[in-house]
Amino acid sequence: MTIIKSLQKRNLYRFDPIAYLLLEKFKLSPLGFGLLGIAIGSGIYLITAWVSNTLWLPLGQKGLLQDVFPWIWVLLINPVVLGYYLWSFQGIDSVIQELEESDVLEIDESEIQAINQITFNAYKPKWRKFLAFISAVIFSSFVFVTRFGLKNSWTSSHPLPILIVTITTLILVYIGSMLILNLVSNIWILHSILRRELERKEFNINPLHPDRCGGLRSLSDYALKTAYLAGVLGIMVGFIEYQFITRGTGQNYWFVHLIIPLDVLLSIICFFGPLLAAHRGMKKAKEELLHEIARQFQVDYSKIHASLTGDAETLKQGTEKIKNLRAFYSLTDKFPVWPFDVQTFRQFLLTVSTPLLPLLIGIVQKLIPILLKKWGINFS
Repeated sequence: MTIIKSLQKRNLYRFDPIAYLLLEKFKLSPLGFGLLGIAIGSGIYLITAWVSNTLWLPLGQKGLLQDVFPWIWVLLINPVVLGYYLWSFQGIDSVIQELEESDVLEIDESEIQAINQITFNAYKPKWRKFLAFISAVIFSSFVFVTRFGLKNSWTSSHPLPILIVTITTLILVYIGSMLILNLVSNIWILHSILRRELERKEFNINPLHPDRCGGLRSLSDYALKTAYLAGVLGIMVGFIEYQFITRGTGQNYWFVHLIIPLDVLLSIICFFGPLLAAHRGMKKAKEELLHEIARQFQVDYSKIHASLTGDAETLKQGTEKIKNLRAFYSLTDKFPVWPFDVQTFRQFLLTVSTPLLPLLIGIVQKLIPILLKKWGINFS
């Protein structure tokens, strides 16, 4: 119980003034912050459209109520980023706590201070906020510039929506950048703790554990949650691509296409990053078991070889033991070395492919009229 309380008292969000205000003062949960983001974002967009008379526009233009893309951001992208932002400060403590409770990672009282120091060192640097702010300024500036060339979009229909979208982008990208930095810090924390524990003692891996992850389901679930985030961000990236392809700015801003491989890379890092350190420990534990069985096999085999001319019953018993050792070796060789199962990996692969769907839709939408025109079919 002492260990659990000590882990919970770290309150890593105190190193971030926004997260501290939301979690400590307003007592918001990640879900509550996401829902609040939907309400505030929807209100701001509706008021902006009403003031600028862009709720509904004539044919050839799109008002807020005619354009699906602002609502994708308000109803899906924004709440997910906001919710995960708060969750990222709390998720790492839960993982460590559940690992300790699973008996895979034995954390005693003397190690708590070292673990606390590792986590504080990851979240304390002030350059994190500076880097997030610079990223937000750069990205929001890009959004501001590209709005003027974006066709048939509410976000470019009037100077006021352009200004509001730029400001909301600045805020969201800052929070999103802090979220990414938190996830990277969490990966570093897990690697540091697990490497430290591996140097001190072996992992207590249970290969037949019902979670099918060697007793490390909590780590697998954490990795999958971060992969889901990358999947939602992939949807965002895909719709950005879709807009640039279908609304005539893809050629002018070709470098936007680089976001897709970056998102795929982020998905891979989010999923495998937290698991890699545990993979080393599981692999080491398995190899040591196999070496131990192999050494015993060699000893027993030598004894049998030396007693070939001896008693038949002794030879039979030795041969039976050799067979059992070989079967035991084969069973041990099937032990998992990654803390996830097939179903979890399939879910990860699905999240990686999410940014490609809107992109493919945009490409097909552009190609169909060209092909129909080539075949002599004209619907205009």
